[in-house]
Amino acid sequence: MKYNRSCICTHDSQNKRQQILDAAYIVFSRKGYHRATVDEIIALADTGKGTVYNYFTNKEQLFYTLIKERSTPFEGILENIVTSSEEPLQKVQTIVKAFLEFYQVNAELWRVVMYEVRGIGVEGYSNFTLEQRDKYQAWFCRSIGMIEKVLIEGKEQGAIVEKCDANRVAHSLFSVIVTSVFRNFVSEDIGETAYNITEFLLYGVAKK
Repeated sequence: MKYNRSCICTHDSQNKRQQILDAAYIVFSRKGYHRATVDEIIALADTGKGTVYNYFTNKEQLFYTLIKERSTPFEGILENIVTSSEEPLQKVQTIVKAFLEFYQVNAELWRVVMYEVRGIGVEGYSNFTLEQRDKYQAWFCRSIGMIEKVLIEGKEQGAIVEKCDANRVAHSLFSVIVTSVFRNFVSEDIGETAYNITEFLLYGVAKK
């Protein structure tokens, strides 16, 4: 049997690249962006320095690639929810559940991203330039914007009151989601947690 050498090489290359990204996920999640080193990632990935720099220019580019490749499928999920035929209020609950599921898996890494974007890194300051922080902030704006789109749809269909500030409510929902994950308030039944968050944000808790 003959093997296509180019296919084998491509497969090996993809595996090695993914191995580096997997190692980067562990190191960045544990140590934060500032204290993590490329040497630690190299050691964990069991590869050479030249191999890492063959795929990634520097530590920041490796970090950004890791964030991008983890977030892109999630953004696709959000898009599908926004464009689905669900009723707007059900979409809110579905999108909250999607956020909870994503952050449950990526909590430690995204905690690092948030620290850097907000300018309060592990050492008390952001290690990113303003331009770099804006680049990561754009991801949060896009994802929160998906929640806002659903809320606007709800307003247009009369399911949500006209005076609702969709942008502020979207940010409020996002804050509750992130806090719930980071504080371990998410129950084993993520759907139940999504329902409770949606009920609380949309209807409140006070008896009238």
